[in-house]
Amino acid sequence: MQAFALENLNGYKAVILDLDGTILDSMKVWNKVDEMFLNKRGFEVDDEYTDTVKSSSMQRSAEYTIERFGLKETPEKVIAEWQETVDEEYRHNIRLKDGVREFLEDAKARGIKITCATALARMNAVECLTNNGVYGFFEDITTLEDIGDNANKNDPHIFLTAADKLGLKASECLVFEDVFIAIEGAAKGGFDTVIVFDELSANDFERASNVADYAIKDWKTAVC
Repeated sequence: MQAFALENLNGYKAVILDLDGTILDSMKVWNKVDEMFLNKRGFEVDDEYTDTVKSSSMQRSAEYTIERFGLKETPEKVIAEWQETVDEEYRHNIRLKDGVREFLEDAKARGIKITCATALARMNAVECLTNNGVYGFFEDITTLEDIGDNANKNDPHIFLTAADKLGLKASECLVFEDVFIAIEGAAKGGFDTVIVFDELSANDFERASNVADYAIKDWKTAVC
């Protein structure tokens, strides 16, 4: 696995970007939401829980949470409580990681299509990208909501769908992710991949060293 540089975009027709933890500095928000939700019910957040919910649809995450902790709430009630906490953050407060805007500008200048594949709710994705002034860079947004209630990123379906919307093959796209199982999922679909470091998924960065083709420790360094 080599460090990613802008020159590595040569030969690709599109980039497929994850949002949370990859181009958005947002994982602390979700960590806080998870802690608030579970602590209120007498439970603690652990790495297994975090790894599962951050690569699954909201529906699947809610079902997993209810099943694992034996909760009485419905998935709809769990999702509503999560959304009430995060909506304001995505609408107004969450920012791009430093260096991401420069990356988007460079990819666009090279004629490379930009899309995303995200576990984030479509409304939150659109509002956050718009608030950061980069929504116009994206050809499309594909979410796990589009794939199905029980979808997760360990399956390549979401990445294949994002590529298909652009009329491209997996071999023509480069996938950027911060989660190990999502890197695995994209690789299963025949995509080249870039693992992006995020403080809250640091272990994933190391685990992906034998799977990902490239690595970004810091976007600012990668785009210099």
